[in-house]
Amino acid sequence: MENLDLDLEKVLSEISKIESKEGIKMAAALLLNALMKKEREIFLRDSIDNKANGYYERQLACFLGNLGISVPRDRKSEFRPAILPPEWQKADESFQDFILNLVLQSYSPNKIKALLQSMKLPYSPEQIEEIKEELYNQAKELKTKELPENLFAMFIDAYHTQIKDTEANRIRKAVIYNIIGIDMEGRKNLLSYYIYFGSETKEDWLQILNDLIKRGVKRVMVIVSDDFPGLTQAIKALFPETDHQLCFVHMQRNINRNMSKQDAKKFYEELSIIKRIEEYERALNRFEELCKSYEKKYPAYIKGLLKKKEHYFVYKKYPEGVRRYIYTTNVVENINSRIELIRVNTGGYFQSIKTAEVAIYITVSRIQKTRWQKPLPLIKSALYELRQMFVKRFYKETQFS
Repeated sequence: MENLDLDLEKVLSEISKIESKEGIKMAAALLLNALMKKEREIFLRDSIDNKANGYYERQLACFLGNLGISVPRDRKSEFRPAILPPEWQKADESFQDFILNLVLQSYSPNKIKALLQSMKLPYSPEQIEEIKEELYNQAKELKTKELPENLFAMFIDAYHTQIKDTEANRIRKAVIYNIIGIDMEGRKNLLSYYIYFGSETKEDWLQILNDLIKRGVKRVMVIVSDDFPGLTQAIKALFPETDHQLCFVHMQRNINRNMSKQDAKKFYEELSIIKRIEEYERALNRFEELCKSYEKKYPAYIKGLLKKKEHYFVYKKYPEGVRRYIYTTNVVENINSRIELIRVNTGGYFQSIKTAEVAIYITVSRIQKTRWQKPLPLIKSALYELRQMFVKRFYKETQFS
């Protein structure tokens, strides 16, 4: 196996800039699990009387620490993943090189294929291509899975990046749209992602919203987004009963761009006071008064704020405990920032759409297995009230069971 021309400590130091050591371990375990599962599928393909038989958990020792992996089993106990070190042996230097390469190259399916070929696994080139493609297929499932009918919240945001267009053989501007939901049990989940070459457009958003509906989404209490032209109208047309919260944090950031330093400071201070007001109507009235006091000085900017004022304070219609989750798009921006770090650390652009899709899959899978595994506690404590609000809005003549 090809060794890296890098000192191990230096490499680990570079990796630590991307994310925590635990995150790296989880990425390695996730990739190993996916590759081993596909190995078993290939092994059993020509068998008549042998079948898959679940998994057993194992702690695989390597330089990252113990990797918690799920090793696939078969009924006859004849299968053992060729990717793993020999049975009863610890991971040797060559296998540790493999793990290191796997982590560093995990976002490029073609590099994974080359890495598997270098291991001289007992599979044909076509079967190794299948193993590599399994990661991409799992990423694709995120775009086709059936979605829940009812959601408490849906967060939508666009991440602008660069991806190599393999057909045109050139690097192009592209947009990755990530859609995150919070279900009616209080759990976060990546609903889907969409990748388009070019810039963010209203047509893209219409296509995305229609696809979410086609895949099952019917009723959403609140959609949270940035202020993109035409999006409010699209949401109103396709989700007429849904509240639309514009990101409050983005609105705050834009103050400095549209006002003098002194005026921005005063406006921001007053806005911070308004943010602490509990009642929706009172907060809205105070915000309107604040805006009008600057109307003559910044007519165009203030006109835009007043036009969208209701959308900045939608979150105040909801129980106090859940407001912190829905006044900003930070939850989806956090995913975007992780993907951005991958882009920066893999040459400044994604080598293909497949590479970007695998990066999204690995990033989200890690989070869903850790921080998103349990319901958000403050939303869970407010579920009764949220369900009553849900029924009143969407099932006016019935009761929520």
